[in-house]
Formats: sequence, structure tokens, C-alpha cells
Amino acid sequence: MFIRSIAVQLLMNRSDASRDDKAGTLVNSHRSLMELAAAVFYQACLNTREQSFEGKTLKREHAATRLKDGLVQGKILWNGSFYFLVHNFHLRIKKHLLIYWFEGISKNFERVLNDSNSTQSYDGMLWLLQSLQELSSLLSFCAPCKGTFQQFYLTSEEILLVRSGWHVIWSCLLHGLPIFSNLTPVADAALKLLSSIISNDLINLFNVPQDVWDLRIFRHMPSSFALQFVSIYFSSKCAQGNLPEVLQLRKNLLRAVLGLLKDPGALSEPVVWLLPASIFSLCTGCAPFKPSSPSCVEDMMEWMKKEENDQSIAHQLYDCSVEILAEIATESSVEVSHTAIHHGLRLPQQMRHSLTQEMEEYFLANVILYEEVEKFNLSDLFFLCGLLSNCIYYVFLTRLGESNSSLANKMVGHILKLLEQIVLVVENNCVELQQHRCLDTGSVFDVEGRTLTSLRCFLCCPLFRVWVNDADNNLHTSIMHVTERLLFALTKLFSESSQCTSKVECEAPVPCLISSPSNLVENPNPVYDAKVRHVDMELDVDDDSEDMDFFTVSGNNVPGTSFSSVEWKRELVSAISFFFSVSPDATWKVLFNLIGQEDDLKVCEVILFSLCEGYSCSAGTVSDLVCLMNHMLEVSVSPRLCSVGILTAVHSLLERLLLLFPRGKDETGKKFATGVLEQSLETLGDLLNKIAEIGLPDWSARIKLLECICCFVSLDPHIAQGMIERLLGMLQDTDFRVRFFLAKRIGILFQTWDGHDQLLQDISYNFGIQLVMASNEKLVKAGEVLDAGSNPRPFMETVLVSLAHIAFCSEKVESEVVFMMCVISAMDFRERELVKALLDDLSRKLLYANRTKYFEELMGSILARWVVCEVSLDALVEIQDHFNVTSETSCFMRSCCPWLLPTLILHKQTVNLNWVSMVIGQPISVLVKDYFVEIFSICMALLCSMKGDRENGAMVLRSYILQIAGISENQRDDLIKRHMVSIVSFLLSLSSSALDPAFPLFSKDVIVLSVRKVVDGFLEMDDHPMSFDIVDKINVFRPDRVFMFLVEIHNQITGAVHVRHKCHRLSAIEVLVNVIGQRSTVPSTSSYILNLIGQFIADGALQDQCCVILTTLLEVFYKNPVKDILGVLGEQLQFLISKLVACCISSNNLSETSSIRSMKVLILLHQLTVDADPFLYGYIKELEPFPELDCFERIRTFHLELCKLYSPKEHLLKLVKRAGELPRRLLLLSLQSLHKNPLLLEIIRPVRYSENINGKADCWQSDPDIVYAIWALVGMCDSDDTEVIGALVADFISMVGIGDPHRVVFHLPRHTNERFLCPQLDNNSERGICTFIDACVSDETLIKLIKLLKKYLLDASVKTVEITSQTLRGILSTDRGHGAMLSFDSYERSLIAVHTKGVNLEVVEKLLMEFQIRSSEAGSLDDSSLWSTHGKTYEMWICSLVYSLLNHGTDIILRLCQDIVLLKAEVAELLFPNVLVDIAMGKDSKVDICQKISEKVMEYVLFDSNDMIKSVKTMLNALNELRLFHVLERVGASSVQSSQEISKKARTSSYSRMRSTSERYKDQSSPTNVGHMSCILWTKVYWLCIDYLVVAKAAIRCGLYFTAVLFVEHWCEEHFNGLTLGESDFSLHEVLPAHIELLVAAITRINEPDSIYGIIQSHKLTSQIKMYEHEGDWGKVLEYYDLLIRMMPDKPSGNCSERTRPVSILMEEKDMEQWKSCKGLMRALQNTGCTHILDVYCRGLVNQKGHFQSDSEFTELQYEAAWRAGNWDFSLLPLESNYIQTRQITKRIHFNESVHSCLRALQEGDPNEFHMKINDSKKRSW
Repeated sequence: MFIRSIAVQLLMNRSDASRDDKAGTLVNSHRSLMELAAAVFYQACLNTREQSFEGKTLKREHAATRLKDGLVQGKILWNGSFYFLVHNFHLRIKKHLLIYWFEGISKNFERVLNDSNSTQSYDGMLWLLQSLQELSSLLSFCAPCKGTFQQFYLTSEEILLVRSGWHVIWSCLLHGLPIFSNLTPVADAALKLLSSIISNDLINLFNVPQDVWDLRIFRHMPSSFALQFVSIYFSSKCAQGNLPEVLQLRKNLLRAVLGLLKDPGALSEPVVWLLPASIFSLCTGCAPFKPSSPSCVEDMMEWMKKEENDQSIAHQLYDCSVEILAEIATESSVEVSHTAIHHGLRLPQQMRHSLTQEMEEYFLANVILYEEVEKFNLSDLFFLCGLLSNCIYYVFLTRLGESNSSLANKMVGHILKLLEQIVLVVENNCVELQQHRCLDTGSVFDVEGRTLTSLRCFLCCPLFRVWVNDADNNLHTSIMHVTERLLFALTKLFSESSQCTSKVECEAPVPCLISSPSNLVENPNPVYDAKVRHVDMELDVDDDSEDMDFFTVSGNNVPGTSFSSVEWKRELVSAISFFFSVSPDATWKVLFNLIGQEDDLKVCEVILFSLCEGYSCSAGTVSDLVCLMNHMLEVSVSPRLCSVGILTAVHSLLERLLLLFPRGKDETGKKFATGVLEQSLETLGDLLNKIAEIGLPDWSARIKLLECICCFVSLDPHIAQGMIERLLGMLQDTDFRVRFFLAKRIGILFQTWDGHDQLLQDISYNFGIQLVMASNEKLVKAGEVLDAGSNPRPFMETVLVSLAHIAFCSEKVESEVVFMMCVISAMDFRERELVKALLDDLSRKLLYANRTKYFEELMGSILARWVVCEVSLDALVEIQDHFNVTSETSCFMRSCCPWLLPTLILHKQTVNLNWVSMVIGQPISVLVKDYFVEIFSICMALLCSMKGDRENGAMVLRSYILQIAGISENQRDDLIKRHMVSIVSFLLSLSSSALDPAFPLFSKDVIVLSVRKVVDGFLEMDDHPMSFDIVDKINVFRPDRVFMFLVEIHNQITGAVHVRHKCHRLSAIEVLVNVIGQRSTVPSTSSYILNLIGQFIADGALQDQCCVILTTLLEVFYKNPVKDILGVLGEQLQFLISKLVACCISSNNLSETSSIRSMKVLILLHQLTVDADPFLYGYIKELEPFPELDCFERIRTFHLELCKLYSPKEHLLKLVKRAGELPRRLLLLSLQSLHKNPLLLEIIRPVRYSENINGKADCWQSDPDIVYAIWALVGMCDSDDTEVIGALVADFISMVGIGDPHRVVFHLPRHTNERFLCPQLDNNSERGICTFIDACVSDETLIKLIKLLKKYLLDASVKTVEITSQTLRGILSTDRGHGAMLSFDSYERSLIAVHTKGVNLEVVEKLLMEFQIRSSEAGSLDDSSLWSTHGKTYEMWICSLVYSLLNHGTDIILRLCQDIVLLKAEVAELLFPNVLVDIAMGKDSKVDICQKISEKVMEYVLFDSNDMIKSVKTMLNALNELRLFHVLERVGASSVQSSQEISKKARTSSYSRMRSTSERYKDQSSPTNVGHMSCILWTKVYWLCIDYLVVAKAAIRCGLYFTAVLFVEHWCEEHFNGLTLGESDFSLHEVLPAHIELLVAAITRINEPDSIYGIIQSHKLTSQIKMYEHEGDWGKVLEYYDLLIRMMPDKPSGNCSERTRPVSILMEEKDMEQWKSCKGLMRALQNTGCTHILDVYCRGLVNQKGHFQSDSEFTELQYEAAWRAGNWDFSLLPLESNYIQTRQITKRIHFNESVHSCLRALQEGDPNEFHMKINDSKKRSW
């Protein structure tokens, strides 16, 4: 509270700051105050927990709330402090605080902006804009990624909140921009923020009004920020308006942008980059980059500039805060990103051509035809070259060069002209230098450094990168030729300057070229010029230490030569080094020659650094550079100073080598350090040792030395091994910064070498501090450390940071190192904050949610060491918040007891045992009995191990446990028997993958032996050796218990997020398989194990373990090759083989270890294929073809031989038949295998133009079974992986075709849709399964449900497996569920029988009671969000809805599924109709429930605004189910035959699920009828009180036309008391009645030719048009649409019935009717082939303002007409946002646009674009 008060008081005291300062200026005192206040506020908010900050205000206001109140005031000091807070601490501020502050800013932004405008004071606003700029990158909506930014990933609710705030800021800035546009700093900050909003997609819809574009900042010499905004805005899919206005706007802005070219002196580095981007964004709608960062200017500059000088570390303020110290450094591989075109927007051809032509004309008139280039200075010439080079790059990138290569040629010609002039200027300067022999006369550089900046800007153009692989390009050759001439001219100038310096002493100084101190080339070694020493007294250095901070000072006191001559040469070296990006070999040779000619040592060092930085294997050798360095060190007058410069060059060379040879290997993975190069590295290592022995003057140089050693470790560990002693010795360096740097890099030793235990010992010794540790080599107890006394805190911080990095890099010593950190925290309270921060970051880096989850993997080892090292348990309690944040002391100790008690008992620490008993509040005897499982398990494992203290385990088991627990031997044995299953489970959790793991973990062999001894006993073990399977007389490993063990192991594997911990958990499966032996072939057991192995075998770190487990399983399988046993393996074969093949391919050409793994995988592949049991041949045939690699040759040959006699048709039919029972990943793999089968196309290829029996030509004739099978796959595409499976199914459909277009497709019950579903129940079975009309879940549905649950038993999520097992246990415990299980075959029954012990109503009642307790979690039916599909996926909507509805039902089977429906949409969709039936038929069903559901269904599901089509289909299916119950009960079911006929008549929807009425028949006397009400009492056929016309309209939207007809018929019965259409309509209104229009819409889509003539009973134009469209008379349709449009009035009529309605509504209705007629006219033109007239007509409509601006159908019509006519240049501007998240746009509306883009890419010869678009078209089909 004190530091917060300081910040508030400081800001309030300075709130009277002067407002007379200009915008953007800031007094140094104010800036310091702001930074101080930011730091104070950060500390005050550091430990703030997430809260709303709303409601009652506490007595002392929170710092976050106080800051928010200050921000909304708009004061400069508050806003400036907030900027520094976000800027300096952005990654460390909690996300909820940023959102809280941003919400306050956005709500008050308009008021703050108005206040600034009224007072004309924009200081506060400027700081606020800069703060928002920082927030725009932090509060982004992108997916989370690994790293620090993951904490800023926003949830869906947070996205809505933040997005609304950005909308407010966007609109306010656009409205205020005209007011402050004359203030350049504020306008630039606003434009920068607006650009960032677009780049990060922070708002849905962005549009800029015309008055903003008319501002001077865009029309006259736009700034770099204006150019940035233009380039981003006009290449994004924003709302652009109509074409004429857009064209005129783009032309005006293009002229304004091109106006910058009139004055080459106005060019700058940002302008050279952004000007071409703006030009081509305006002309083509494409940008040369994808805007994704806050500032494109910064991106461009960073892309172009070199890396920041590492020496700047000597000049920065060193942050020693806990957050900085606790940040664990990870190696991040920098990937070189090549700039690619961002197809943000494609302009229409006419607009693109007009704008491009104007751009070309302007270039020809104002740029390319520059006459007096000789009058330009060098900087202008270089900037012009860079500008033209970027333009050429964009010309080819936007494919304009293909259609207009003359422009590019002319630009290249002008570049050559400019370069010739530059060469001439340099050569003239060289001549002048030869004549006058004085440097000032030969200077080619300006004072501001503009020339060198412009040269770099030109040479870093991406055009040269593109041309690297295109050496034959004539344009490239010509430019390169002149560029090399320029290089040689500069080289000659340097040579002349050297001669000038040696002969003439010129006193006139030459100014420094670039004033930026961060440029590495100008001043690579700032310590050379240093004569002033500054010591940082805040760091831990001695007064007489040589550590000091050197700062560069100017002066002419360097002995041997004048300062101006050195600077002159360094500038020339800098200019020459820029040519590395263009011609690296030539540049390297030039610099190498120059360094041999140069006598000045300082200049030689600059050249040496450039040589090392630009080194390439083709240019020179490392030995040459090493010789140069040795020579320079020998001839140096001051070796100590010279060594720093050489050290910098060595570091640059090593980093360059690491870039060329990552981890010391070339592209093929082979070590590069061989032969001559290895000898050069050894010499370089000797040089580095020599420099270290000379001594380095300051801490930054020693850090550079550390970096060099680390580079050597990565390049060649053999050479680096001799440097490790020196490196470890620097852990005791006197400067904290050196130690801190080494601590963050110490992990590289563990990543390079083995022997981690010894490495840890060496590092601990070099700390110089005694630490508590318990390793195999050394044991240091707490008492010894306490006796040694306390240690300096800075050194302890070094130790902690080092230990954290070791824990991150080494899994072998991780538990020991974390234990050491915890002990340090327990013994020294000062370090607890740092330890917690380090543990937090360590857990995040290892991908754990928090450190509590992380400690779950290490707690046993830590507590065991805690006891062994005799650390106080009081200290453990003091740091309990390190392990568990919220628990009380007693609860914390209870959580420790499973690990703490066994260790205390083994070491007989009675005092600590009594202390634990006292803290928990229970006698020790009770605690021992409570944790008997853990104590006995650990002692038994210790007894079976070979550890030295195994006798302690025997002693505890024999006597000591009896003594402290107060029990007899018989009681002990009873405890063992009672907890036998738990003991086995805990023993499995103690297994480790390590050979000799630390206590309390044990090797796998030890655990196997322990389990055998526990289960079989010592006597049985003697009779049955280890080679035999376990006897298990007490049946511990019963199949259901084994399944329970596997679920527990699966839970542990899931909890172990990181692979280093996952491998230990996975070893439990290996132990279990070895223990149970032949019992692992039980189908439920083997299928679960194979499923787990398949999930993890692709992970290289787990691959060996998985191969061992799989090999063991195969041995067991092949010992007893029973059909059901091998069937389990066959079902998983596709999944396993695909994973194994992927492992072999990924390990190809990799390390030696990967090759060994690949051999193991290959052996497994042979066992599963070539050497497999013949029973598996049928499954092997279904595998996809193996890759054509040598390693797969034998397998591929075997597979091809098997497939010769295998029909792809059989494969397809078999796959579809069992597709519903396969897990999604297996189904996907099977479909991919089928898709790759080359014979499939021959089997399902349709016969074209064949004649049927009537003599008519049929376009498509395929095998009916194949057609039915492929179309059956369509229903499986509605899931999360729709896009993946949908693309495959789309290809299959394209092969079989759509069938006869003149045939009506009507799927009868059980004929097609259910063809491949479950088999019919045997009603004559022993159990006699039968269902009744009032049964809410039929037998058929019940079997489907059980099969789905059987599939989910193989789910990747353990939560799903657990809930599925629970659901199966409940269902199979009912009489109906048990009977349904008996109808399965033996194999399927064996997979689910482990989840039941027969009918058991107690199990059912227990589960129902648990569900009843949790029923409050379900949403209320009154909650609109429950029914709304807004912002949801289908899975989210259906799961939550069914879950809530289940609380209002009574059916037992349905209630038992309550948990699984919340996880699986497939189950929820299956049961949704049954849930509604259950509610409707319940005796206690109330009218208000029916009314609620009816209202919500009408408002949110069936309404037109619901674009989630599948939700509508699901509701229609449920309505059909309700209707079926109503009809069946009304008619009655006297016999099975009559019931079947009624069922067929009742079901008319092709999408409905059908049940045979034989399954519906019920015995009225059955007790199942109790609790159900009669369906006859329903007020409506469908129970729900809904408008049938609304339902019919929804059915038409879904393509369910027969269903739509049925609902219209019901509506007619209600309104006309019969199946009549009502009276004829003779009104003058040209609109059909609603029911007639719906009937026509449905009838015309089912190819029923005659019904329309009976439905239409009027002669209105609309009715005639419908009939002509139906008949295909498009000429008449065109005529009547034309007449209808001409007849429509421009204003609303004066009809009396319409006068009461608002004119605006009438006008909108008239416009909509007219617009529909216009679209009908377009369809008529398209069908009559009038493409030109259609094109002209569409353009005319586009030029109007109306409904077309938001009509997707109009857009689709245009794209369809374009691709049918082959108009590939057609494109439309987006007229609405493509990012509207609040509305789920139906994917099908963009189908024709995707097809057009696909075919256009094919026509343009762009294969990548073609494949991307065609896949997109397939996905959009669903």
C-alpha cells in the first residue's frame, strides 16, 4: 500500500503540469516521474488476483482501480505512466488487469478525445494512443502459441468485450481525425493505431468515410504512417462501397501517393518501403506482406536492418527484478521468413487495369524519364534505386509482370542509369582524392548519414533475394554487373584513402555517417574509444575491482592516426559490407584483400568483424580468419584492448558457423567439423583460450567470452570440453551480470553431454556455496549447511537461476534440482519469492497449467529427499504455498502423507512421525492404517529391489509397521487382502522408465517382481518362476479390474503433460503387460492398450517404450491366435501401421539414434504385415499403399500381392458398414487409405451417355451399392473434422456422380439410410427384447447408443473413457440394457461386458442420485442462451441443450446418459428426439414446459436468422419423432403388419430416423406404461405449439422438401379444415400466398412435374413465372420478369390497408420484391446463354445502391456466371465484413466464388493456389 500511495501522490502533485508544451514533447523530469510511477504501479498490481474490481469500494482503493480512474481523466501524467507500465512490463502484467484498464479507456475514450479537442491540448491523448498501440498487440485474438504470449490468449467472452471496445476507439478516432489532422504527432499516432487495429483483426467491420480520405494528410505528401494505413486498409477485405466511388477514391489516393515521387529529396527509408506497398495496394488490392503486427513500419525496418549490436548490453539499465531473474531462457530457432504476397483483396479487372495504367503513366512521366539525374545527391539516387527495386519486386509478386513486362524492363533500365551515375560519382571522388590527397575533398557521404542509410535500403531489397536462385535472369545479370562495379569503385576509394592518410595529414574532420549508436558496423567495439570509466555501484562489485562500464567518448586522442581518417575508413567498410546481401563472395574477397593492405589496427578490426559476420563456406576459409586474428593480437600495442575486438569478431564468426551448421551439422545431419575445418576450429579455440588468459577489461567482454564458449559447445563439444573449467569458474565471477548470463546458459552443458549427475556435482562445487543435496554420489544434510552459515544473497540468486535452468534442460537431475531449490527457499525466507517465480516459469515452460500440477509429478521424490537430508518439516509447512496455494496446513500434510509417511517409517524418524500426527490431529496408528496402501507398496518395492536399504523395507513389513500401527500379523494380512487392488494400482504408479531411478520410484523389473509377490505370494513365486504368467488365484487381474488399472494409468499419463514425465507413467503399461501375460489378450484390455500405444508411438521420446510394449503384445497374440483376439489387433491395424510408417519416414536422414529407432519400428511393421497371422490378411489388404522407399520394399511387395485378389468395392462396402462404430481417427485413416487406392476409380467410375430401357441417355450409371455406400458417408461429415473427412467424401461423390437428374430420390424407411447401420434385433432371442410405443428409447436406438459408447471407449481423452465406462455400467445394469448387450456377437460383447455384472438396480439408483445432485449445473429452459446458436458450434449447442432437457425427463436410459451427452454431440443428437418424446409423454408434463420449448424453438431454432442448418435439421427430425408417436397411438397397432404400413405412411422425411412398427408395438398391460401420458391428449400432432409454415420454410432451407410439403399440409388442415389450398387469390398484389409459395418451392425441387399445375390457381405474373421456370421455358421467364420489374411502382401505393404502415417499411418491402425479381431475371439470362447481357446488367445493378450490397446470392450468381463464361478476371469488392463473428454465415453461399478462384488459379498456372482453392471448395460444400 505504501508504494501505491507514493505513485498516486507523485502523480497528483504533478497534475498541474503545463499544457503549453507541444504535443509529443516531454520534460526529462516528467518522463522519469512517469517511469517511476509505472514501476510502482506494477509492483502494487503484481500480486493482484483476478477480480471484477466492481461493487463496493474498499476503504483503501486498489491500485488497479486508482489507475483506471486516473486514465479516464485523460491527464498526461496518468496516461504517460500507463504507457510506460504497458511498454516496460507488458509481458508480466496479468491479462485481466489489461482488460480491466482497456475497458475503462474504451468507455471513456470519446469523452477524453472531446476534452482534448476542446482544450486543444493533446499531450495526454498522444500518450493514450501510444498505450493503446501497445495493447493492440497484447490483447489480440490469435490462437495461443508456446511461449510467453500464451497468457494473453483471450476467451470468447473476453474477445466480445475487447472487440466492442476497439469498435468504439475506431469510430471515435475516425470522427476526431479531421479535427487534429493538422497536428502531425497526434495524427501519426492515430493512423498507426488504426493500422494496428486492421492488422490484428481487432474489429469485425471497418469502414472509413469519404471526408477522412479528403484530409490533407492523405491528399498532400502523405507521411509514412499515412502510407502504412493506406497499404493495409486497401489490401484488406473491408467495406469499400460501390465500384465508381471506390475507383475514384483509389485514383485520388494513388495520385497523392505518387506525388511523393516528384521530390526525391522527400524519400526516406520507411517511405521507400511503404510507398510501393501503398501503390500496389491501391492498384491491385494486394500487399507484399500479411499485416499481422502492430506496426508495418517496424516490421519492414526490422526485416531490413541487421541484428542489434550485442555490445549495447553495456549501456542498458540492468533489470534485476524477480520477474526478469525468474524467466527461464529457451533456445528458439529463428526461421527465415520469405516475404510472400498477401492476397487480401482482388479488384475487378476493369478497375485494376485502370489503376495500373495510371500508375505506369505516372512512373514513365515522373520517375523513369528523370533527365537531370546528375544533379541528385547520392542518397537520393540510392533511395530511388531502392524504390524502383521494390516496385519491380511487387510487379512480379502481384503477377503484373506477366501481362506488362515493359514496365519492369523500363524500371530496370532506369535503375541501371541511376547506378551508372552513382558509380560515376564515386569514381570522380576517387579521382579528386588522388589529386588533392585530402579526405574532405573526396567525401561521398553526407553529414546526417543519409547516404549510407539509402545504400543499405537499396541493397537490402527483397528483389535480390528472389533473384538469388535465378541467375539466368537478364534483368538480374545487368543490375548485378553494375552493382559489382559500384563495389569495386568503393574498394578503390578505400585504397586511395589509405594512401591519402599515410602521405597527407588532413586536419579537417569527416563527420560520422550514421548517428545511431546501435549500428554494429560503425562501432563494433565501443570500448576502443573509451577513456572514461563508470562503475555501477548498485551491483555486487568490490571497490577495487577491475569491473567497470566503459562509455564511448569522442576525441582525437587515439595514437598513430587522426580520428577523422579512422571514421572515414570505417564508413567505407560499412558501405562495402552492405554488399554481402547482394554479392557475398565478391564482398568477402574484397574485404579480405583490404585487410591485408590496411596498416591501421582499428580499421583492421572493423574489417575483420565484417568478414566474420559475412562468412560463407564458398567465400573463404576459417583458417584464414584465424591467422588474421592471431596476427592482429601479436602486433597489437595493447593486447588487452585488442583482445576485446578480436573476441567480438570470434563471436560473430561462431554465430555465423552456427547459422550455417546448426548444432555442428550440415543440412544432411552430418558433422561438419572434419579435416581442415576441424583443425581451424581447434586453432580458433586456442586463440579463445589465449584471449581469456590475457584478461578481459570489463563484464560485457566476459559475457562475450561466455557466448563464444557456448557456441563452441554447440559446434564441436570435443574442442569445447577444454573450456568448461574456465566456464564453470565464472560462476563465481565478481559481477552479477556475468553470473546471471552464465546461469541462463548453463543448461547447454546438459543438452550436449551425458553424465548429468557428475555435471551437477561439478557445477555445485563451482558455486562456492554448500547446498543440501541427496544424490547417488553425494549426500549433504541440512545440518551441515546450517553450520556453514548464510551466504550473500546475490550469489544465492545465481545459484537458484542456474538450478532452474538445469531442471529445465535435464530430466535426469530434475527432481534433485527442484528439491534443492525448495530447500533453499525453506531455509532462507528471502529467496522464497524468487523460488516461486522460478517454479512458476519452469512449470509453464514444461507446459503445465501451474506449479501445483507440476509438483504432482515430483512430490514423491522431493519429500523422500526431504526426509533423507533431515530437513525440518516445519520448514516444509512454511513453504507449503510452493506446492499447494490454497490448502490449510492439515490438508497439506495429508496430501504429503502418501509419500512422507513411508519414508519416515523406513528411516524410523519417530519424532517427525509424532509431529505429523500432531499437525493432522490423528494418532499415528490411525494414519498408518489410512495410508497402509502407500506404506506397504513402497516397502514391498524396496524389498524387491537391489538397493542397499532393502533390509529396511523387510524390517518395516515384518515388525515395525505392526508396532507403530498397533496391529497383529493377521490384521496386517487382512489389510493386505482388503486393499490388494489398490496396492497393485499404487505399485504400478511407482514404475519408472529409468534403469536406476531415485527413491521412491523403481525400475520396471522391480515393480513386476513386487506385483507378482503381492498377488501370488512368496510360496507361489517359488513354484512358478518369472517366465510363467502370474497365477492370480484371488483374481486381482479380472478384466474389469485391468480396465480400471488402465484408466488410472491413462489418467496419470494425461496429467504428465511433458514427455519427460509421461515416459515414467507409460512404463506402468509395460509393467502391467509383463505381469498379466496372456490375460492381456482379453479384447477390452488389448484394445485399450493398443489405443494408448497408437497415441504415443509417434513421439520420438516415447517410441522405444511403445515398441517394446507392442512387441510384447504381439508375442502374446501370436502364441494363441484366436479369432476374437486377433480381431482386436485387426481393428487397430490401420491406425498402428500409419503411425509406424510415419515414424520411419520422419526418422529418415536424421541422427544415429533415430536410425536405431527406425529399425525397431521396421521390425514391428514386418511383424504386423509380412510375418503376421493369416487371419490378419483381410485387414492388411485394406491398408493404404506403402511409400516407395527401400526400407518398405518387402512390405510393399507383400501388400501388392495380397491386394491382387482384393476388390476395392468390397473394401468400400465393408468400411461404410462399420464406419459408425469406428473412432473418428480410425475412420479418417480408413477413408484416406481408400482414397489413395488406384483401383478405386475403375470400380466406381460411372458409365456416361449410356441408354436405359426407355432409350433415354443417362449421364451417370454406377453400381447402386457403391452409390448408396458413398452417399451414406455424407451423414458422417457433420462433426469437428468435417473439413478433413468432407474433402475425401466430396471426391468420392464426384466419382459416382449425382445419379439420374430426372429421378426423384426418396429414401424409404430402412432401405437406404439405415442400410449400413446395426443389424435387426432378433425378437426371438432368449431374452426376447421388445419395445413399446410409449418407450422413449427404442431397442434400435439403444443398440446404436451402446455401439457409440463402445466406440468412445477408444477415445483419446481419458475423461471421455471414464464417463463412457460409467454410462455403460449404468445402462447395462438395467434389464433393457443387459438384454441389448446379449444381442451382440461374442466379440462386441466381450468389449463391453467388463462394464457390467448383470442387472443391478442399486448401481442404477446410485448413478441417478449423483446426476440428481448435479442437476443444478444444467441451464434453465427460460435461458435464451441455451437455445440460441449465436456464437456457438453445433456441438456446443446440441450438447448443452440436451443436457438441460434431460433434467425434465423421466426415462432411466436417457437420464443415465446425462454426462456423456455433454461431451459427445453424436450421442446428444441421437437422443434429442427421444428426450423430447420423454418430456412430452411424461404424466407430470406441464403445459408451461411445452409453451416454453415452443417459444424458444420458434424464436431461436426455426427462425430465418439461424444459419446453423444442422440445428434446424435436428429439430425437424425430433418433430418427426413426436409426430410418429402421435400417429401410432391414434391409429393403434393391432398387428405387426398394419404397424409397418402405418410407419411407412407416417414417415415422409428423407432425413428422419425410421423405426419399424414391430419394434413400436406395446403391450398395454406392460408396466413400462406407468408414468406416461397418452399422445392423443396433445393439442397438436407435433406436441409443440408452433407455426407449421415457419417449420416448412425452415425445412426448405435445409433441403427437406417432402418434410416441407407435410408441414404445409398440416397448416392447411388447421386453417381450412381439410387438405385444401383455400380460396383462390384474385388480388392485384403480385405475391403468392405464403402456403402456396412454400408448396411451389418444395414441389419444383423434387422433379414432380404435374403437382404445380394443381397448386397454382391464379394467372399472376409471379405464378406464371414459377410454372415457366418449372417447365424450363427460360425465354418466357425472361419476358415475364422483365414485365414484372417494369410494372413495379417506384413509391408505395395508396392502398388503404397499407396506409397505416410506415412508408419506410413499405419502401423496403417493395425494394425487396423488386430485388428478387432482378435476381430472377439474372437467372433467366444465365440459362438462356446471354452472358454479355448478363454481365452488363450486373454491372448496372452494382452501380446502384440497394440490397445487393449485402446479398450473397447476388454475389454467387455473378461468380457462377463468370466461371461458366470463362471470365477469369472477374472479381468483386467485399461489400460487408468477412469477419462478422456474431453471425454464422452458411458456407455454401461462397461455393461459386471458391470454384471461380480455383479455376482461375488453374488458368494462371498456379498449382499451389489451385489445390488450396479446390480443397476450400470441397469444404464449403458441407
